[in-house]
Amino acid sequence: MMTSPATQLRIDVGDVSLVVPTDTQLAVLARQAATPGAVLPEDQTHYVKWIDGRSPEVIEQQRIDRVRSNRDLTTGPGWTLDLAIVVGGSPVGLQSLSGFEQWPHRRIVGTTSWLTAAFQRRGLGTAARAGVLELAFANLRAEKAKSWALEENIASTTVSRRLGYRLIGAEVIVEHGRQLTEQVYELSAEEWQRSPVRRHLTLVVTGADTLARTLG
Repeated sequence: MMTSPATQLRIDVGDVSLVVPTDTQLAVLARQAATPGAVLPEDQTHYVKWIDGRSPEVIEQQRIDRVRSNRDLTTGPGWTLDLAIVVGGSPVGLQSLSGFEQWPHRRIVGTTSWLTAAFQRRGLGTAARAGVLELAFANLRAEKAKSWALEENIASTTVSRRLGYRLIGAEVIVEHGRQLTEQVYELSAEEWQRSPVRRHLTLVVTGADTLARTLG
């Protein structure tokens, strides 16, 4: 089994903890992700490409394979760090942070995440993304963070605006015969430093040294 250089990493944001998922936690998360309606209602599955049009069996296996394949972080181009969102000792979602293919020459990161429905609309998504933003800017020396979301995905765009991202563009895309508008949001390191949300939250990042050395 590939050991992640982020094994010792832990991010605490209030009642939310972010950690590299164990195989047991990953299996739980994959089953959650594959359960119909557990993450998104049927009429919103097009918000997430890995859910839309796929069977539960395919979703579950693809979630496991994806996280396992990302553990190395050194094979490039780019990297993706997958962290379990843990509340009350149980994994309830996944928060990912990615450095793009020109990292570290262009220190730009992106984020994706999902939470099970029972834990949505409680501020946990904001806390989880704030945690990886703190890691990215304070420990990994990122210069900018970007986020892409469909215009109608209010949950994602609300988190972006709350954390201080700026809307910098939009593109019309067509998927499965549907015409959709994908918005692009951006946040700089300087904007994150002065973000009111950052000042309000208690963000504690520990065990990030090995990860930072690995990613350069």
